[in-house]
Amino acid sequence: MNKAQTCIGTGTVALAVASAGLATDRWLGTRRFATAATLGAACAYLVGTYSPRARIFGRSVESGPVDDLFALTFDDGPDPRHTLQISRMLSERGHQATFFVLARAVRAHPTTAASVVGDGHELACHGDDHRLLAFSSPREIRRQISVVEDAVAEATGSSLTPLFRPPHGVRSPWLARVVRKAGYQVCAWDGAVFDTAEPGVDVVVRRVKGQLRPGAIVLLHDGDGSGLLASRRQTVDALPAILDAAECRGLRSVGLRVLLDPKLASRHASCAR
Repeated sequence: MNKAQTCIGTGTVALAVASAGLATDRWLGTRRFATAATLGAACAYLVGTYSPRARIFGRSVESGPVDDLFALTFDDGPDPRHTLQISRMLSERGHQATFFVLARAVRAHPTTAASVVGDGHELACHGDDHRLLAFSSPREIRRQISVVEDAVAEATGSSLTPLFRPPHGVRSPWLARVVRKAGYQVCAWDGAVFDTAEPGVDVVVRRVKGQLRPGAIVLLHDGDGSGLLASRRQTVDALPAILDAAECRGLRSVGLRVLLDPKLASRHASCAR
């Protein structure tokens, strides 16, 4: 489903739940008890669906302060116009990142995906086609994961890091359970940069700098999930200043696999000293 369809659908569900509470109160003659309860349930449903860090529909991965490490993550690629520049710049400066890739983009640009792995970065799962999964069945969610696995294996000869980031962070009550059974963890992010809105290079840099701290998971984009081929040039152009700021603070970006494993994080931090 696209954004508009998902918003209409979730709004309809929330309204139906709240209306049921009002009808129950009228039928039973109670004083707003059922209405209040169902309004709370409707709000919880919307927060669980749209708030990536909310725990209502299950937890997403988190990391505490881990020495001097943080994670840059990039969604919606690979896109050869931007991904290769980002990947190589990070590698040349001694940083690693996690790229949450779409299967359709990997199929279209397999050599770009392979180059990202060759530069020392990791690929994780962002689904097949960037559809929102609020109403997707467990079978469809499993399919969204498996097609990325197949595309990445064919393009790179390697497997995905077992992390899944649902498009736009939108979830359903059952998504986390299905993802976990598939051997993956749901991954959100810290703060909001909104680089896809093209707010300007300086704004992107400022927003990321506000998030830089040990253990942070920063979300940026190297591709366009809408399929309209929007430019991510501002993200590319902002990256040198972002890395400058991180290095001035003694921070280094690593793959999420490292950041989320205390033993690996400790080993990487020791090697950097």
